[in-house]
Amino acid sequence: MAGNTKSSNRWQVLLIALLFVVPVVGALFWKPTGYVNHGELVEPARLIPDVKLEKLDGTPFNFSHLHNKWTLLYMGGQLCDEVCKDSLYKIQQVRLAQSKNAHRVQTVYLVPVHGGTTNAQTLIRQHPGMIGLAAEQAAFKRLAEQFKVNSRTPLNGAQRIYVVDPLGNLMMSYPPDADPSNMNEDLRRLLKVSQIG
Repeated sequence: MAGNTKSSNRWQVLLIALLFVVPVVGALFWKPTGYVNHGELVEPARLIPDVKLEKLDGTPFNFSHLHNKWTLLYMGGQLCDEVCKDSLYKIQQVRLAQSKNAHRVQTVYLVPVHGGTTNAQTLIRQHPGMIGLAAEQAAFKRLAEQFKVNSRTPLNGAQRIYVVDPLGNLMMSYPPDADPSNMNEDLRRLLKVSQIG
């Protein structure tokens, strides 16, 4: 009888120990299978200042005029090379791929005023709906600093595609060789969970 009680007590102690040990061990090895972004998150998201810009035809335009929509933005230099042209094509296709939500997304090509606008106007005509913007050198430099990712800015060859939320926050970027299908997947998810834009 005493032997049975001791055996029963051991099992109870072992069971109680397991109740505490199993969750701890499980937490060490279990990894949730949540969604992982393909783009590189900017943490924390960075509010872009309201810099004075202009449309390619010279009409005044502020950065804040881009608010209220999700923005896929590419900053170019004096000339648009193959990486630039490919990036403009990608962002346009990703916007169109949103189908019924495409109206919630805008694509922007931003260049410095001097030397970039003639080339940019030609490119914009190839991408209907894309917004072409230009900035004076000081404003362009100021903006480029705000778009710094991994210590590189659009002024020193970053050539990245940037995602700005409807409140004007830079929140994600992609390298120039990003897969458009991955960008599409990220944006589709953002539009699905977003209450803004």
